[in-house]
Amino acid sequence: MQQQPTCTRLRVRSPHDAQIIFHAVAIGVLPMVTRRLDTEERRSISSGCVFVWEERGPSPEATGLGIERWTDGKRWGPSRVRDEFLFYTEKDPEPVDVEPNSDSDTTIGSSPLAHAGTPNEYVRVSLVKQTYSVFVETPRGRKKWHLIAYFTHDTLDYLRTVSDLPDLARVVVPPGNYRSARHNTSKHSRAQREERPHPFTPQYAPYPSPSRPVQPTPSGQHHDAGHVSEFGDRSGRAPPRDGQSLAPLTYLQNLAPLRRHPLDEEALMAFCPGLS
Repeated sequence: MQQQPTCTRLRVRSPHDAQIIFHAVAIGVLPMVTRRLDTEERRSISSGCVFVWEERGPSPEATGLGIERWTDGKRWGPSRVRDEFLFYTEKDPEPVDVEPNSDSDTTIGSSPLAHAGTPNEYVRVSLVKQTYSVFVETPRGRKKWHLIAYFTHDTLDYLRTVSDLPDLARVVVPPGNYRSARHNTSKHSRAQREERPHPFTPQYAPYPSPSRPVQPTPSGQHHDAGHVSEFGDRSGRAPPRDGQSLAPLTYLQNLAPLRRHPLDEEALMAFCPGLS
């Protein structure tokens, strides 16, 4: 038996529209798609078809609902994001052969056709796929539900809305029942990024302070005779600047030159006897 869409000839204008459809499924007003579409059902997809399905968990019940992933047999371009929806545009719709005297009403009006070169060959106008996903609490635990809506830009204005259907117009969605999976995921990812330690940034080692004589103070404490008030501690180190502890240039320039090693002094005096 052919599986029917959750809705037909309907467009989804906003996340609230999608949540009305979800709740209509939850209370039994609309049917849920319970298995992947077969070949004939995929061919029947046209503008205005809306499907609601439940994602199968990692360890589903033996008789439980759920589809592992959605397949419709079409090729899609990259996604675009708008109002928590993802939109995909169909690539290279397949040609459709139509006999000139055929009485078939091959979805003309729901999926317009355009000439593809030969007199009897037509190409179906590209569909747009609109997707929205939520987390919902069910008697079987927390589940992830998906809504897939198909439309064409040419027919969008002719499709009905939830406000046009009395059974959907009177549906009241309980606040917080359907939480956007995309919104949840982005929040979770942001929290993970905030908790993750920052990448290691190498720090420069502080410039070592040369030995200075330590003199007693009247209070009996000691202080560094080489201490300069612009430094943050008594070691002669400069305070951290942007995470890097470097001595100021003026401090380095005022340091007394370090004494050479005696062997270096002896070698230098051998070449330059006049130096003392």
